[in-house]
This record gives sequence, C-alpha cells and structure tokens, in this order.
Amino acid sequence: MRFEHEFSVDAPAERVWSFLMDVPQMAACIPGASGVTQVDDKTYDATVTAKIGPISAKFGCRITIVNLDEASRTGSVEMAGKDTKLGGGVKAKMEMSLSGDNPTTVTIRSDVDIMGKIGQYGHGMIAKRADAMLAEFADCARENLAARS
Repeated sequence: MRFEHEFSVDAPAERVWSFLMDVPQMAACIPGASGVTQVDDKTYDATVTAKIGPISAKFGCRITIVNLDEASRTGSVEMAGKDTKLGGGVKAKMEMSLSGDNPTTVTIRSDVDIMGKIGQYGHGMIAKRADAMLAEFADCARENLAARS
C-alpha cells in the first residue's frame, strides 16, 4: 500500500528538521511507540502498538535510516516489525521531505506491506488508521515545536 501525508508546522524549517532528527523526542509523538533505543548511529529499535479494527498488535520494530540530506532536508528510512502474538508483520519504506519556511510543510511518502491478520482488513481500514496516526503525530509535533519558540 502506498500512502502520502502532508502537514504544516508554524516553525522555521531548521527547527522542524532538528526536531525530526532527534529520534527519541520525535518518536514520543508517534502514537503507540515506546521503548525507543538506539542500536547504532543509523539504527533504532522500538515497540509500536496499533489497533486496526478489532485487532490490537504490538510490533517489535527495527528502524534503519537509509539516507539523510540536511541540505535538501530530505530523508528515507526502512522499518520492519513483527507481532509474535498474532504472527503478523509490517515492512515499510518511508521518505520525508520539508519545504517552505515558517510555515514548513512536512511530506511523508510510505510504501507499506502488512502481513498476517491485520493485512486482511484491506486498504480502506488501514488507510483510515494511518491517517489518524499521522494526524496525532502532526498535532504532537506542532505542540512540541510551539513550546520551543
């Protein structure tokens, strides 16, 4: 499944970039994320709990930074996670870019494969949950960046 999300933040692009590059702080804004630990300079482990339809899943995830370009304020990451209870998993490739400056627009493009029971719910239900999670993330990011001004 392919998703594209966009949101604006009333903050300079440099400050938005710094916030997004501070992985533990940024991860605190991801709904259901916990236990973020740094493995090395490009790799993080985390647990993400998500409910889609009647099913709740708890994914042990590995997030790898594939590319970051501070000059163009773009980056890409790969994420893989498994839920041992349900026997499902998720794999995603995400690209992020910033444009504009105060307000700054954050664009996130994702290619996501969901396996197991959650994957059976179809694109519509998964897209709805993805939209809700990104809206929560955007609200949290705006609050954090407003507190820094």
